[in-house]
Amino acid sequence: MIIDGTRLVVTDNSGAKEVECIKTRGRYASIGDIITCSVKKAIKGKVSQGQVVKAVVVETKKEVQRKDGSVIKFDKNSCVLVNQKGLPIGTRVLGFVTHELRARQMMKVLSLAARVF
Repeated sequence: MIIDGTRLVVTDNSGAKEVECIKTRGRYASIGDIITCSVKKAIKGKVSQGQVVKAVVVETKKEVQRKDGSVIKFDKNSCVLVNQKGLPIGTRVLGFVTHELRARQMMKVLSLAARVF
């Protein structure tokens, strides 16, 4: 569960390292939701510190139940930065990406990920 003020680790090579959630659609966001974030820590790259960007949540500490009954949860809250059209800003996605993104039509993020869980 991601709410306003939550800090997330960025798992792509866009240049951002950590972002803070500014706004979610609804009360909270889960895996596959698009949120609005502010970049808090960044290195040289496509985004800079203080920039407001959109991101897709790919990992949450809060467990998520799948349709088959299995439960998944991760060690950290992480996201992948996307542009206004929903395409990833970076060219590589590091870490895990879940199958739940397929239902949200985030196929480009899935294709860039090395590990789909």
